[in-house]
Amino acid sequence: MSSRKDRLGAIRHIVETMHISTQEELIAELEKRGFEVTQATVSRDISDLGLLKVKVTIPGTAQGTKQVYSLPEVERLRSLLAEFLVSIDRAENLVVVKTNPGTAQAVALAIDTVKWPDVLGTVGGDDTILIITRNASAGEFVTKRLSALRV
Repeated sequence: MSSRKDRLGAIRHIVETMHISTQEELIAELEKRGFEVTQATVSRDISDLGLLKVKVTIPGTAQGTKQVYSLPEVERLRSLLAEFLVSIDRAENLVVVKTNPGTAQAVALAIDTVKWPDVLGTVGGDDTILIITRNASAGEFVTKRLSALRV
């Protein structure tokens, strides 16, 4: 039997990496990962995690947008990136994010709050953030994820 902590961690990972629209889809993904859950359990977990339903653009779909579950800290980061992001660049495991003057520390805090496992830390100046990741592939993931959140 898996612990509640493990299940909540799995839900966080699923909603961060997939477009999940319904509790049924979430239950199916949890079952693929070996969790036995009921709709009531998933409903409580969604509430406990504070998941939000947000509209996202899905390229290549007929409707173009979809309502999906998202973590509140990811939505905070999405909002800050939409407002303040100037550019993103990467060199191996180092990601450099340029922001509007005076906003880098707020954006760096939002990145830290998301708690991506491969982000070792951030350093925020006035208009530049240095994100240190575990390795080059993690740097690529963070760069792609930040770019995707920007829209």
